[in-house]
Amino acid sequence: MTKITNILESIWYQDKKPPFLLILLSKLYGFLMNARRTLFDLGLLSSNKPDIPVIIIGNLNIGGTGKTPFTLYLANMLSRSGKKVGIVSRGYKGKKSSSKPFLLGKNSNARDFGDEAVYLSRHADAMVCVCKKRSLAAHFLSDKGVDIILSDDGLQHYGLKRDIEFAVVSSNRGFGNRYLLPAGPLREGLERLETLDHLLVNGKKLDQDLRVDNLIEFEIVNREVKNIHDGDIRPIDEFLNRDVSLIAGIGDPEFLAESLKNKGINIHSIDVKDHEKIDLNTINEIENRTLFLTPKDLVKYSKDDFPKDTWELIPDLLIDQADQEIILNKVMKIV
Repeated sequence: MTKITNILESIWYQDKKPPFLLILLSKLYGFLMNARRTLFDLGLLSSNKPDIPVIIIGNLNIGGTGKTPFTLYLANMLSRSGKKVGIVSRGYKGKKSSSKPFLLGKNSNARDFGDEAVYLSRHADAMVCVCKKRSLAAHFLSDKGVDIILSDDGLQHYGLKRDIEFAVVSSNRGFGNRYLLPAGPLREGLERLETLDHLLVNGKKLDQDLRVDNLIEFEIVNREVKNIHDGDIRPIDEFLNRDVSLIAGIGDPEFLAESLKNKGINIHSIDVKDHEKIDLNTINEIENRTLFLTPKDLVKYSKDDFPKDTWELIPDLLIDQADQEIILNKVMKIV
């Protein structure tokens, strides 16, 4: 499956036209998606939500865009404003993720409930509920007394009604060749941008030919790292010109690696797919080298798996104050 994914991604993010067969399958996929959404619009497929605000943070294209870091950012911003926040997650690739809601706790692990959900539960000032049926998770959290619910992913999960929709896109990859799956990376066509409350761009710029009125830009930067064993926090600039191995099982690891290289760090990436783990025997081969890993990766391992010179990246989400106020004001209107 990984090999097929690599082949498809090489097609999605190049200028050449996809193979004709993939274009035909793409049209079929688009027809089925439109038919499914029409059934929800007509009420022939059920859709519901609890009697509290629901905000979706999703994406149009598959792969990493930065939606989970933005979910974390928004959850903590709302918590600081005095709201009790709940987050629903599918619990992707969790062995115990099911159609029954489960409230994550301190001892919940990524193997059982997925790396994204556990990452959020450890870093967000919010209650995190995992369930493959997000509407059930939303009702569960509502019964627990939360004021507002965020859905990490689920833009196309129309079984859960929503009050606000945010979609996140990475400026590094954009929308690829703009074809629907499997000819391109899109789950829904670009006309869906017109129905969103805001398109959130992770990075500097979006494709110049796209005219989006409701666009908000943000950036994820790593300025500090934290030693996973003793908690020592250091500026990332202390690692300039040093050889550092990087574990980044995220959607776009190349973008992170390049940003660290641009700081002047000699990054050596360890190959690992999104949501996956490395073979820990690999650590023995890099015993004398500094190791960086993302917070989403750290939740998949025990700290004892790594040598003393292992550091967790501390990502900061930067957004203009004016844009932050736009988001907060829009949310507060429905709370």
